[in-house]
Amino acid sequence: MRKNCHGRIPRAGLRASLTSLLTGTVASTSTVVADSAPTPITIACTNNSTHVGWIQEPSFTANGYSSADATFEGGCFYQTHEEAKAEMMLYLWQNIMAYDVPNAITLGYDVDALASYVFASKNDDDDGNGEHAGLDGGNSFAIRATSRASSQSPPNRPTVDGLSDGILNQTLYYSLLSKSLYPWTDAVPKSIYMEYVVPYAVVNEPRTDYRSLLFDALRDLLSEYERPLAANQSLDADERPKPSRNLYSYAQTQTQIKRVVKAINTRLWSILARRSSQPIRFQAGLTPRIYDPLSVISHGRSSCTGLAILLVAALRTVGIPARMAGTPAWNGVEEEGNHSWLEVFLPTDDDDADDDGDEGGKWMFLEPSPGIAEGGEESADADDLDRDPCKRWFCKASRFDGSTRVFATRYTKTEGMAFEKMSGARGVWLDEDSETLSETFYRMAWAPGEEHVPGVERTDYYNKHCGEC
Repeated sequence: MRKNCHGRIPRAGLRASLTSLLTGTVASTSTVVADSAPTPITIACTNNSTHVGWIQEPSFTANGYSSADATFEGGCFYQTHEEAKAEMMLYLWQNIMAYDVPNAITLGYDVDALASYVFASKNDDDDGNGEHAGLDGGNSFAIRATSRASSQSPPNRPTVDGLSDGILNQTLYYSLLSKSLYPWTDAVPKSIYMEYVVPYAVVNEPRTDYRSLLFDALRDLLSEYERPLAANQSLDADERPKPSRNLYSYAQTQTQIKRVVKAINTRLWSILARRSSQPIRFQAGLTPRIYDPLSVISHGRSSCTGLAILLVAALRTVGIPARMAGTPAWNGVEEEGNHSWLEVFLPTDDDDADDDGDEGGKWMFLEPSPGIAEGGEESADADDLDRDPCKRWFCKASRFDGSTRVFATRYTKTEGMAFEKMSGARGVWLDEDSETLSETFYRMAWAPGEEHVPGVERTDYYNKHCGEC
């Protein structure tokens, strides 16, 4: 039985200073379509090649609307692709990890434009106009600026031979394409999609351009779920898809997501392998040397962290919210080892929601099932979301008696992490008096002491589900 998927890493190094950025409400020029559906359980907000639809969340504020101003039950909130792309980029920038700040321009951020907008928004907040700031000129500037950064191409900016626009543009493109193509995205709340589908990173792994590779590799596998997109659809802002009711109940959507997760966890390892008879496999002790998606694919092996990150990346690429979970030390003792796995978000009604504070759904966990060769899928029985938790090797009372702490990754910075200052339009740093750390961060066994990855503690969840196994 595996006890440690990484191998011993000496405790060394100083804790780096944490760079943080402002999080806040993004005003949008998008349109709210109110609907008087008697039950939100069967609502689905459809998407097409020009617009994306979001289920309206009670806590979500957009275009000056709040729960007191509009009917959210069963309502759909629509954006053009350009509006959604701009907001996605602004979200990623406002919550950028400290690792990425020095390379922000290389990643594809238009730092000048984003910095100007964030400062303008912060000044509006200081003046007491934060909620409605930028609804006129300010917000349109933000959309134009971020859209320029995410779509710079000839003739706007001639492309120099050998140069590209960074991985950000690819990330946003495939986030929108998956939302347009795959029906399960219709039931995913916007806040969940933003945080657990759009980001290009999970923890501190090297930032690489994997989305196009994973999307193309998985598209044939998921072809039966794909909906057609009209190539000649109008770009007129009034040509919005209408809210669709009774297309998918939550139970049907959950079943669909579970089937896709099972299929990907079964086939991913051989589809991405150099040879289908030699699938990507598990090998202990490879983190942090081989743990970003492209390194795992090229080497054909990784330890639990790299495999979990690859599977999270694959699910996010097709519009399924996923995050890595794990413990830095079994029973709180480093010598007993560590482990990483993943969690998947399932949209649901409030009665079946999770208890970790996420509205509109619940998180369920599974392990990557590497080593499945082509032709051996049925006998391999890859892990899935319907499996009894007690059937997983690590889900035992001896490990979850209150002494093992478990965390899951986030991207949104939690309270206490604020965008305080910016040097010109480039670097960022903190005020001396600002709170510098999130209340919860993801503990990385391979990087002890680093607190730059936002996280959520899941110890109670696993004590509940594994403590009786």
